Amino acid sequence: MLKPAAALCALLCAAPALSHSHQEQTTSKQTLRVATWNIEHLSASDNTGCKPRSAKDIQALKQYAQSLNADVIALQEVASAAAVQQVFSEQDWHVVMSDRADSKTYTCRKSGNKSTQQKIAFVVKKPLTIDKIVQHSAFSAVKPGLRNGLEIQLTHRGEALHLLNVHLKSGCFVDDYQRSDKEACKLLSKQAPILDNWVEEKAKAKADFIVLGDFNHRLTAPYNRLSRDLYFPQGAANAQPNNVDKAPVFNANQMLTGCHPYYPAPIDHILVAKTMQDHYQSGSAQFHYFADMDPDKMLADHCALSIDLK
Repeated sequence: MLKPAAALCALLCAAPALSHSHQEQTTSKQTLRVATWNIEHLSASDNTGCKPRSAKDIQALKQYAQSLNADVIALQEVASAAAVQQVFSEQDWHVVMSDRADSKTYTCRKSGNKSTQQKIAFVVKKPLTIDKIVQHSAFSAVKPGLRNGLEIQLTHRGEALHLLNVHLKSGCFVDDYQRSDKEACKLLSKQAPILDNWVEEKAKAKADFIVLGDFNHRLTAPYNRLSRDLYFPQGAANAQPNNVDKAPVFNANQMLTGCHPYYPAPIDHILVAKTMQDHYQSGSAQFHYFADMDPDKMLADHCALSIDLK
């Protein structure tokens, strides 16, 4: 079910101002930097949740976030708008939260704390404004505890730009999710057509769009089934050769290695519409490494991934 921006604003204390003038909101910068970051269990209170953080840790997250020099960031694993605003101040950023209902809590394995919510959000650097917000609850309707999709629409160089933030089901790290009997893969197989339909609808409309987030899947492998399903019309992946020239999207981080020392195959991705190929700054995709990449000392278990648009 898609919910309009007005309904979302009624739910959130931190909803951004919405723009009704597309032409006025074109960024004056030469480039627009778009990023995705799974910030790992960001809670609103110190030393709570599955990734307890001190005030010092929050300050380090703020400094890292500033270093990204991003204009739009899709966030995953955030508990609330208040949690987000610890790192991205309300003075400088619009915060758009998923409106998914809170899921059941559990006991965290490492910290022993009660878990906080895992939701997704967008932060948009002011003075940029947001033209539209769409909640895609079909992604979370597959099973309680899964995440919504969250879509925002901005204006870039006078044209509508649609950005969809996703955090798909974890645990299905196989080449062909459709052939696995894992429970995680069965759930992913229900989310995949929702994402595929969104991509195909936008492609048919010749819209400018970006899908970004934590896919929990290794899309950059040339034999990955989910990437092929997204590259080809529904049902055609089995019949098509591995030629993506006519695909509606391209993976901007196709040639990148993930930042985590233990997991070199990335599961965070930024898929860009072919309509935007001329606006994409070739070679701009990058993972932003932390100052300390010791796995036990990383600020989060995912680094931010960004691209630049001309």
